[in-house]
Amino acid sequence: MSTTTELQLLMFSQIGIDIIIIVVFVFVVRRLRYANKGKSFDKTIKIFESLFADADKMAQQFKVQLEEKHHLIKRVNEQLDKKIGTLNRLLQRADALISSHAQQDADSGYNPLSPDSQEKQIIALAGEGYDLEEIAKRLSIPSEEVKLVLHLKQKLSEIGKKEGLS
Repeated sequence: MSTTTELQLLMFSQIGIDIIIIVVFVFVVRRLRYANKGKSFDKTIKIFESLFADADKMAQQFKVQLEEKHHLIKRVNEQLDKKIGTLNRLLQRADALISSHAQQDADSGYNPLSPDSQEKQIIALAGEGYDLEEIAKRLSIPSEEVKLVLHLKQKLSEIGKKEGLS
């Protein structure tokens, strides 16, 4: 359940509790009026005053909880807005970098690597003794991609040796 739904549920609960208290009060006052014509009306009023004081105290506590939830939701929304702004700025930077690299590649007549030739370059650089990080930096790709390609090459070599293909 989302926090706004919870907050709405709490608000409706508060309104429902207030309505129930009023209905009970009216019912009890009418009942006492008919039942206690000869008895002390002051005692009855004191009982109701204590009941209403307790009900008011609970309503105030509930109100404080609602306000705390409201402030918490506001803080979370503000933090989310900041994070979204940061992500948007990062995406704009990435787009700018991609555009500048694409423009540089187009100006130099360079064609982007296909996955096959990129895999061959990874394997060739590894054969020359470069480590994962150096290969990733040279080819501007994630080191995990380099690791995956080299791992797959190793597995394929092992399978080829088992089947007598190599």
